[in-house]
Amino acid sequence: MIKKLIDIVFVSSMILFSLLDFEIMAQDSQEAADFIKYYYVPPSHITKLINVPYLDQNDIVSGCEAVSATMLLQRYGYYVSKKTFVNEFFIKKDWFVDEQTDEIFGPDPNSAYVGNPYIASGDNCGFGCYSNAMAKSINLYFDKNEIVSQQAIALKDKSLSYLVKNYISKDIPVLIWATMDMKPSKLTMSWIINFADKDSNYNVSDKYTWIAREHCLVLVGYDYYRYYFNDPYKDHGIIGYDRKIVEKRFSELGNMSVVILNK
Repeated sequence: MIKKLIDIVFVSSMILFSLLDFEIMAQDSQEAADFIKYYYVPPSHITKLINVPYLDQNDIVSGCEAVSATMLLQRYGYYVSKKTFVNEFFIKKDWFVDEQTDEIFGPDPNSAYVGNPYIASGDNCGFGCYSNAMAKSINLYFDKNEIVSQQAIALKDKSLSYLVKNYISKDIPVLIWATMDMKPSKLTMSWIINFADKDSNYNVSDKYTWIAREHCLVLVGYDYYRYYFNDPYKDHGIIGYDRKIVEKRFSELGNMSVVILNK
């Protein structure tokens, strides 16, 4: 009896110390607090979770958009690989520095992916693209493969609750734009736009400033506290993030999303 009581006290103490460790981490870092919120996910608490094949971006380090789009395509039975999608269908444009003026030139990310998605840093490294460019890339895949039954649609200014009600609850996964690990976004490098199309928000010669930590991932589910994603970044797999944090980051990136629908 005494041994049993000692065991109970020991286990209780270990649990208490673990909780105190997490509390200290949370006090030291907001990221630690976020870690607590989204890494412990009781499966029985998930309200909705769509089965979408998972792919990581480890070998396409700056190509979260293309990898997430490939997951979406595979969900609908199109067995294209992520590298094939990047190399053959992903609309991309290089950026460069003018040697005479030191000015930087590149495309509007609404019109094309900026840089090389295989490169993480340095000359012509990959930055990213937005929903219009991504929808065009998916539709290019459909056009080249003579698929006429479905199309990708870029949605603007639709809330996450709207996406959940109209798509996730109906087993339709959604590409959304937020940030890596749901960290705060920030403005970084600027360039002069040298490529824009009908979907552009800018004109050629306008100045654009990139939103750092931009990230595209696949919304696949939700519960009362979290949204769940197939997140290609750092092998995150299927991961839940606190609803309020996601909504904030989603707003910072302009409430952009893409869905594949039947025509």
